[in-house]
Amino acid sequence: MMAMIKLATFNAENFYMLLDKDYSQEEFACLSHEAYMAMNSSIYNPNKDLSKIAAIANTILTENFDFVGLCEVGGMETLHNFNRLYLGGKYDCYLHEENSRRGIFVGALVKKGRFTAVTARNMQGAFSRNLLKVTLAADRVELHFFVVHLKSHYGRDLGIEQRMEEVRQLSGLVSRRNCVVLGDFNGILIRGEHQFEFDRFLELPFRDVLEAMQVPPSGRFTHYYFRDGPRFNQLDYIFCSDDITVVDGGMLADMIPTSFDERSRLPSDHLFLTATIVPGAPPVGYRNER
Repeated sequence: MMAMIKLATFNAENFYMLLDKDYSQEEFACLSHEAYMAMNSSIYNPNKDLSKIAAIANTILTENFDFVGLCEVGGMETLHNFNRLYLGGKYDCYLHEENSRRGIFVGALVKKGRFTAVTARNMQGAFSRNLLKVTLAADRVELHFFVVHLKSHYGRDLGIEQRMEEVRQLSGLVSRRNCVVLGDFNGILIRGEHQFEFDRFLELPFRDVLEAMQVPPSGRFTHYYFRDGPRFNQLDYIFCSDDITVVDGGMLADMIPTSFDERSRLPSDHLFLTATIVPGAPPVGYRNER
């Protein structure tokens, strides 16, 4: 069987790190913050603050994840720069720049040398952001990851129709065995409290990691929002197919903000959500053709 895998999902909130050349580690460390910010002239999608990037990297390196699904990444250039300059090149980067009008995409980091084979492809469909499928292989077992960022609640109908269509398509694409679906679902999928547009997905043989860890619904939150007071909800999820054993999991929060000002100083308006899992055994007669 494949050994335990430690994974995470994180919405990095408008994560752009665009540079004007390939800086060495030493050259980059000598840049002023002003010079770095000037490399991306966009008034809508500026480069992310260096201190926030460093905090995201610190979490990934400290937790030593095998797989990280990321949302709101400003393209492969950003992901590549982040991995090279902050993660020591310890990960392979996967991201397809398709579907997003805002230029924010889902991507994945896979620890180098951890798996015998890795394949990644963008799944086609009428999604508002790209849907990334990453397949990892080791010890005769294949594990499928689907990294998602579903339609937000913006728009005349609060995005319900588009989100329903994305849920319908997602439900038809995901594998039923050795499969993890993770990312920002932009809605409530807590069973018994979920929004109706997620009915189809919740009929699948998957369970939320926080549910598996018996975290009470009142204690589940991954997103900070301040308007007419604080609103903390679980918008990010790690769903595992029923043949996967969930060993551990939870939210990573160093500080709970009490105001928008405090929230704005955090690396993102979302939290890291983590899980440690053991994939199911391969079916009888399975042959890995890789």
